[in-house]
Amino acid sequence: MLVFPIVFFALRLNLDGLLFPTARHISGDNKRFTIITISLIAVIYLAAIFIPSIWDAFQFTGATAAVLIGFIFPAMIILRDPYGVSTKRDKVLAVTMIVLAVVSNCVALYSDAFNIFYRKQEA
Repeated sequence: MLVFPIVFFALRLNLDGLLFPTARHISGDNKRFTIITISLIAVIYLAAIFIPSIWDAFQFTGATAAVLIGFIFPAMIILRDPYGVSTKRDKVLAVTMIVLAVVSNCVALYSDAFNIFYRKQEA
């Protein structure tokens, strides 16, 4: 029951950091806090209305999360490397991994979307 507020807090905080990296903290700016909160709730409600089945949302979320956790995050850790441990070969391999992960994720998402729309046409 308390999962949504906890997840929503983290989502709002990270989205604010992504959109406004140099601005002061969101807790000190009521206008930005309200705009981001209303925008996120509107997107969530629209998604809840227009997504035909929860399983469709699970397909997109699962495909994206698996690629991020398995391929993109580890490669990004190698690219960040503040201690200079990774070699040039490691960094080239990390960039290749990210490119392949993004391409494969696009194929997976396209396949999921195609199945959703094709299934609607058959019905």
